Amino acid sequence: MTQRLSSRNTGWRLLQWMIPVFGFLSLTGCALFGPDYESPKTEAPDQWTSKDRYARIGGTPLPEMAWWQKLGDPVLDDLVKRTLINNNNVQAAIGNVFKARAILEQIQMRWVPKVDAGAGFISTDHEINQITNSSLPYAGSFTAGFIPNYELNILQQLRSLEQAEANIDVTMAAKNAVRLAVISQVVGSYLGLQEERYRLELQRNLVDALDEIVQKYTTAHLEGLISAYVLREYQLQLANAQANVPVIEYNIVRFANTLHALLNENPGPVKPGRPFMEMPYKGIISANVPSSVLKNRPDVLAAEQNVRQSNAGIGVQTSFFFPTINLTGPVGQGSTSLSNLFNSPTSYWQYSGGFQMPIVNLGQFGAIKSAKAQYYSDFYNYQQTVRDAFASVDTDLSAHQKYTDSLDQMLMFFETTSQRLDNEAVRHQEGLVPYPSVLNLRVTKDQAGIQTAQTKYNQMMSIVRLYQDLGGGYAVNNNEDVHDLGDGHRFGDLF
Repeated sequence: MTQRLSSRNTGWRLLQWMIPVFGFLSLTGCALFGPDYESPKTEAPDQWTSKDRYARIGGTPLPEMAWWQKLGDPVLDDLVKRTLINNNNVQAAIGNVFKARAILEQIQMRWVPKVDAGAGFISTDHEINQITNSSLPYAGSFTAGFIPNYELNILQQLRSLEQAEANIDVTMAAKNAVRLAVISQVVGSYLGLQEERYRLELQRNLVDALDEIVQKYTTAHLEGLISAYVLREYQLQLANAQANVPVIEYNIVRFANTLHALLNENPGPVKPGRPFMEMPYKGIISANVPSSVLKNRPDVLAAEQNVRQSNAGIGVQTSFFFPTINLTGPVGQGSTSLSNLFNSPTSYWQYSGGFQMPIVNLGQFGAIKSAKAQYYSDFYNYQQTVRDAFASVDTDLSAHQKYTDSLDQMLMFFETTSQRLDNEAVRHQEGLVPYPSVLNLRVTKDQAGIQTAQTKYNQMMSIVRLYQDLGGGYAVNNNEDVHDLGDGHRFGDLF
């Protein structure tokens, strides 16, 4: 009993000695176990250099804006919704978030002592004499219990928690970046699919018009009315138009299969939605001030959290020079004889405590330098990420305005050509113009329609790129759906 009290007093005196030590370390501070984190200072421009007069300030925060719904296509809305749930890359990114959270939980549990189970057999001196000097049966008592073991470097624990929390933010930003990319891929592929479907219709009309011209001009050439050179020019146009048909058909298959791959589905057709040329192309962009990019873009957020994580890493490496507390003691009992185990004079380990800290560990200085180098690298990676973000958004704003202006002109040209064709068709019925003139206008109209469709695709893709660079839409329905693993269990069942 005296030894137990002595052990307790020794442990208490040890803790009394260590408390002031750690109090001193906490006061002397931050410089001893790594720098406090400060968000990198970045000067955001007051306004974009490139003006986009078609952009309007929107009230909904960009990450929460389902901007693709402004196109008014239910098929597209359904594709985006299902892809965000079923896409393998999104699910893999969610798995990384779960992993980061598990790492944080593991670090948090370091505050809780480890408990080991123990069992043994205790014999008294009388029992030993019986065994050695007589033929009496072997006798003794069985004991069992639990031994907690607590080892903790407080400063290392605090900085490790900070590092793990930053790691969660990094994986969350990475997941949002995947969602943002997937949204852009789905919308871009669907717009490409719809444009190719429309262009295929125009291309076939162009082939029909050129084929009819070639037939009539062949007859005219045989009658000596036109030269072989004129006929050859139309034959070349027909061959070129015919060659483009299988390319467009291939693009339709390619875009459809891309959508199915994003959906985690096998190849197949995609249901057509709103006709491509009926989709609105103005009033889609919601512009924000440049500083909003720093809050919205997942890659910028991830880059900053990498800086925070590496800053905490300096503290983790520095903390190896600080004391580590070691405490061990018994808890509970597994039999009526357990108290004999803990009261035994030989149980020197039952109440022990102490601390240890390195005196000479030159290699740790290299680890600290490595952590500082990582911070240096992450800091400038963040700066470059921000600069790239500003540059890409400003470029996208310029592209959106220029492509919109170009599309306005192409639509005007297409409408004018269509009106001319209608007028010439009426005049031909009145016998005022020959039929070849009508056919030539049909060719011009179809060619103008194809060019207009391609211009509209470029203009709408500028919308897709702009929203991706602004960080738009990734937070829509961001509920981290967890999938069935295929064996009847959900991922959460593994925990």
